[in-house]
Amino acid sequence: MPAEARITPIWKKQKGFIALFFCVIGLWFLFDGIIGFPRSNERWLAHEKFKSENRLSEWPAHAKEAGWNETPPHKLYKKEDIAGQYILGTLAILAGIGAFIYWAGQIKRVFKLEADAVVIPVEKRVPLASVTGINRKNWEGKGLATVYFSIDGRRGKFILDDYKFDRDPMHEIMAAIEQQLGKQSGV
Repeated sequence: MPAEARITPIWKKQKGFIALFFCVIGLWFLFDGIIGFPRSNERWLAHEKFKSENRLSEWPAHAKEAGWNETPPHKLYKKEDIAGQYILGTLAILAGIGAFIYWAGQIKRVFKLEADAVVIPVEKRVPLASVTGINRKNWEGKGLATVYFSIDGRRGKFILDDYKFDRDPMHEIMAAIEQQLGKQSGV
């Protein structure tokens, strides 16, 4: 009867990718704010100088010598544009770090079915006899169920999720809980 439902590899990869994605996007914004936009402004100002001095015919040679693209930038970035890159970059990196912390806290979680209890991922042992009900509304379609319990007069709940946790052990745990509820109701 013992079953262990661990976090699925696909869940680990998806949530890890989200954390990585936010960090990479944040670094991209910061790169633009620190390097990309100032370099673009340098090219813009140089092109504008050639333009104001009526020397645009010399621009391609100057751009090539400087290692620039001959096509001038489409705009001059303002201080607000650069500040926006710092803000967005910082926010994205903070979101990435938050997502990584969440991911790291989840990947080792396990549901365990014992002979007379379920050990939920927060290391709490919930005796099967203390289960008072199940909300199965999303079990068939999404593999989500909320299990309600009462221990020493204190109510609690936990969620069974057969996408986040290994499917077969999760279904074994659900079957054991339903079996216990059937015994309690005399079915």
